[in-house]
Amino acid sequence: MADDTDLRFALQVTGTELADTPPPEDSPLGRLRLFAAAHPDVKLNAGHVRQALDGRAFGGDL
Repeated sequence: MADDTDLRFALQVTGTELADTPPPEDSPLGRLRLFAAAHPDVKLNAGHVRQALDGRAFGGDL
């Protein structure tokens, strides 16, 4: 990333950064990752993302 000026600019403009560690398990992305690892047969979709963002428990196929 050190040489990618466009990416650095985009991150600066949006006020974001790239993480080099996994997300916390209690974050929405962390919960999605844990669910996906525990249920490899389930294809994640927008419903799962909404549940993670809302902090709700995950169902199977949505």
